[in-house]
Amino acid sequence: MLKTMTLAVALAGIASIAFAQTVPANSDECLKQAFQLAQSAESKKLSDEKLDKIEELLTKMESHCDAKKFSEATTIATDIKAAIDAN
Repeated sequence: MLKTMTLAVALAGIASIAFAQTVPANSDECLKQAFQLAQSAESKKLSDEKLDKIEELLTKMESHCDAKKFSEATTIATDIKAAIDAN
């Protein structure tokens, strides 16, 4: 059971890295990346201060997704990933 959970967490981390580096082709893909980053942040048990910063960045990313500014959203996704990993 523990090995399965460890593998799932590792795969989620790998997936979020891949998504943070790939420029989405449309708004749906972009918002999916934001959702996956949010899930990754939730699974890490981060401090409230760090979660607040990540939530602010996610809001900016989602705004860029809605405006079809996908390269800007990808830049924010990279910042979110860095904030998650700077644990």
